[in-house]
Amino acid sequence: MKPRSLRRFSAGYRQRAFSGGSVWVVARSCRRGHQRGSALLLVLFTILLISSLIISAVEFVRHDVDEYAVLNRRFQSRVLARSGVALAMPPQVRNEDRELLEQTRKDGGKFRVIIASESAHLNINFVLETNRDYLLQALFRKWGLTSREIDPAIAGLHHFIEDVNAADASELQASMTSTSTSAANATPAQSPAQTTSGNPATSAQQFRPFLAVEEMSLVPEFAPVMKRQPDWAQSFTVYGDGKIDVNTADQDIIELVTGVTPTQADQFVRYRWGRDGIPFTADDQIYRSLEDVRVHLGMSPQQFQAVQDMLSLNSEVDRIESSGIIADFTTNITAIVNRNVVPAQILLWQER
Repeated sequence: MKPRSLRRFSAGYRQRAFSGGSVWVVARSCRRGHQRGSALLLVLFTILLISSLIISAVEFVRHDVDEYAVLNRRFQSRVLARSGVALAMPPQVRNEDRELLEQTRKDGGKFRVIIASESAHLNINFVLETNRDYLLQALFRKWGLTSREIDPAIAGLHHFIEDVNAADASELQASMTSTSTSAANATPAQSPAQTTSGNPATSAQQFRPFLAVEEMSLVPEFAPVMKRQPDWAQSFTVYGDGKIDVNTADQDIIELVTGVTPTQADQFVRYRWGRDGIPFTADDQIYRSLEDVRVHLGMSPQQFQAVQDMLSLNSEVDRIESSGIIADFTTNITAIVNRNVVPAQILLWQER
């Protein structure tokens, strides 16, 4: 039997040893819990990182898909517009052929084409070079301008096309050649610079034609005309041979060129529209001879002889406007074309 003092020592030692072991066990458990918590946080962070990468990839792919869809619809609208122009190219196709010129596909894409004659407008280059100033005087007077405004405007237009010196002649010729090449090798007879007196760049008097109707706005003296008549440009063209197509010109142009009364011009145009009174429909009546034109204008042979060289039964140059539409996307194409030759010659092509 151990002495009392020894038993106390042994009991105290065992108690301290047990207490120390408990502390060691608790500390070890805490370290394990901390490691498990760190591992869990690491796993959560990894999951968040992977999720972010997946979401970013999905957004990137969706953005690419949306962008591709936009580009595809834009491309399809352009294809539709070009298809409309191609269908309108043959000279046999007329504006009243709506079943051909207005079509809708199964996917909702559609195109619509309008064929208008450039020969239904005054060719400003032809009028100025042949000194038919009386046409401009009558037109501007009808628009409400006074003689003080009309005379300087016409003089300014003449000055613009005649203000070409010898140093500019070669540059003008090069410009005309470039324009002809870019316009699908247009022949001189169809060029904006061409008039009845021949090639202006080689004529005795240098002639710098208007290459676009909008160039007329560069003439300072023309400002009163533009102010008085905001849509003045619709009455002019720079394409064609200068003759007016009696089968497409409106009442104002017929009245201006022939000198007939407004009533005569109105009756002339209404006869052309047929029974329904609507232009560009199947019952339109075409004037097939100049004698037929003279009779329906109510002019005597002597009166008609003075103007017949400015009239034509068909269009020298046409304007084809085609719109391709799919979803919210639209492509508009404007083409100035001579459809009377094979293949058809494109003088101007604009896409927007």
